[in-house]
Formats: sequence, structure tokens, C-alpha cells
Amino acid sequence: MKIIDAHLHFFDLQAGEYRWLSPDNPPFWPDKPVIAKNFSESDLVVSTPSQLTGFVHIEAGFDNAKPWREADFLAQHCHLPFRAVAGFDLLAGNNQHVISELLKRPCITGVRHILDDEAASVLNDAEAKASLALLAEAGLSFDAQLSLYDTAGVQALSAVAADFPAMSFILNHAGFPLADNNFKVWQDNLKALSRADSIAVKLSGWEMHNRQWRADDIAPVVNTVHQYFGESRVMTGSNFPLCTWHSDYDAFWRTITRAVPAVCAEKWLSENSLYWYFG
Repeated sequence: MKIIDAHLHFFDLQAGEYRWLSPDNPPFWPDKPVIAKNFSESDLVVSTPSQLTGFVHIEAGFDNAKPWREADFLAQHCHLPFRAVAGFDLLAGNNQHVISELLKRPCITGVRHILDDEAASVLNDAEAKASLALLAEAGLSFDAQLSLYDTAGVQALSAVAADFPAMSFILNHAGFPLADNNFKVWQDNLKALSRADSIAVKLSGWEMHNRQWRADDIAPVVNTVHQYFGESRVMTGSNFPLCTWHSDYDAFWRTITRAVPAVCAEKWLSENSLYWYFG
């Protein structure tokens, strides 16, 4: 089975900044030291019959002021086919310059501004909407990281997706379904987002709210995502190296390849990533 990992990160603590990995900076996870070290493509080991054929690297704070430098680093050190999602501040004032630099790097196909609890305030901001217009004009996608338990944030994302219908929006970590026990709120908001054909979902990041997650924990999520987003708008990602809080890279993919519906396994595991990221 071919796999394109739709969501991972590499760290080189000597080359990049990665301020969030410092013990003095948030997030203050007690197990942050487990991931606060170098990780590279050579750590991506999967066993047969799985075959890793490419990946999507999501910004990891290499250089927030000059996010294109992370892509340059990846281009120098990676050998598998890959695409990069660059860091981006929707509220910054110099975004035309940043976008111009990003477009010089063919591996960059989109950007991410980590929204989290500020999703509604950021996405409703006039400066953010101006930045999204520039991104849409440039043909770049937007990786949206927010909780689907945040209904105001979901409504704001739905609104910007409607404002920029030609732009792709990709929901990170399925909107953190394991973050709360009120599953119906997550379910209803996922359904609301599914109405926009320009929004896709990544199944990833399970460990962010449950370090000991099991296949049974994610089964209702997988089923609901399949129900609302179908075969063509779902991707799978490891969130490496954060997934190693739960298991090693190979074990993660063994679990996921068994968890996805057989009818759409090829699409979810690789083909949809080619469509949404590789073009």
C-alpha cells in the first residue's frame, strides 16, 4: 500500500529556530523533551507491504520571520517527493513580499497560520481577509488548525471558504475530535464544513489530546469523516514526530492502514494528497 504522509514535521535544532521546542516557551507539555531533538526523512521507516512514496511537510517554526527558509532547508536535505506548507501570519502587514518569496519555491503549495483558540478573531479580521485574498490570487492553499468544538471558529472558516471559493482549505488533525467528550458538537461542525467542496480533512494528530489513543477511539471519527467528506476529501498524516508519543512511525501506519475504510484506502492514504497538495 502506497502512503503519502500528509502531515509531518522535521526538526534540525542547529539550523532552525524552533522557539516552541524550548523548555522556556509554550506549550509546556511535560513530554516535550521527547520530541525536542533532530528528526529527518531518514527516521521515516515503514515496513512492507506499506511504502512511503512522499510526504507533506508542515511548517515547524524553522524561521517565522522568513518562512521560505524552511523550504530551502528541506529542498537541500530531502530525497522523497514532497510538498511544503509554510508558516504564515495572516495578520502581518508585509504579506505580499512573503508570498512572493514563497512562490519562488515550487515545493511550497500552501501556508498555515495556527489558529487554535483564536480562529474566529483571526479569520474575521480585515487584515486576515486581505491576506487570504492574496493567497487565493497566488494559488496557495490554507491549512486550518482549529478545534471543531469552537463553533464560532468553524463559522468563520466556513465564511472565508465561501468568500474564496477557488482556494483550498485543509482542516488539520480533523479538528481535534478527541479534545472533548461532547462528540455531537464536533460532528455537527464537521458536517457544516463539509458543505464547502473546497474544504478537505486530514486524519492526524490523535496524540495531541490522547497520548494512549486506540483504534477504537478513532473509529467513530473515521466513520463520521467518511460519511460527510467521502472518498475524495480526506487525507491521512502522522504528525511525526509528535506521533512518537504514542508509538513509533511504522506502528502508527500499521494502525492507520487498518483503520481506514477499505473502499477508499488508496485515496485516503495517497491519492488525495497528490490531488490536494501535489497538484
